[in-house]
Amino acid sequence: MKIKLNEGSHASDFDIDTLQKKVGVPLKPEFLEFVRNNDGSKPETNIFKVNESIESGVNGFIPVRLIIREMSNIENLPENAFPVAWAEGGNYIFIDQRIGGSVYFWDHEQPENIFKLADGFSQFIDLIDPFDTGSIKLKPNQVKKAWIDPDFLKTIQST
Repeated sequence: MKIKLNEGSHASDFDIDTLQKKVGVPLKPEFLEFVRNNDGSKPETNIFKVNESIESGVNGFIPVRLIIREMSNIENLPENAFPVAWAEGGNYIFIDQRIGGSVYFWDHEQPENIFKLADGFSQFIDLIDPFDTGSIKLKPNQVKKAWIDPDFLKTIQST
């Protein structure tokens, strides 16, 4: 694992069993090992490739006890699939158990299009790289204008 994880805990056997029953098939050992040590963890700032033109980052790994609730937020979620992480911009990372535990990116702006990221959860974790925001260098006048949602601006100004 190339990224540092913070604030993780141990998923309970009860929560894991509840999720397995909802998904309808046993969860893959590599995912179980992760949540037994890193349930709900928050990674350092990171980046991964979705495809040749899209990059994203993981904001946090969904605690097992919240996964069933989060399932309802994903349109067209395949049967036997479940979200495992919140990605930047209101998107999700999910595992599809019926396709061998493959990992996919779901974009809320393109819910009909899902992008395969990895054949398994461990392989996905290995795709995530640390990201240094200081490495971004803008040239003078490179940014012409920017827009921010006024409601979002209020929430970040109040912190």
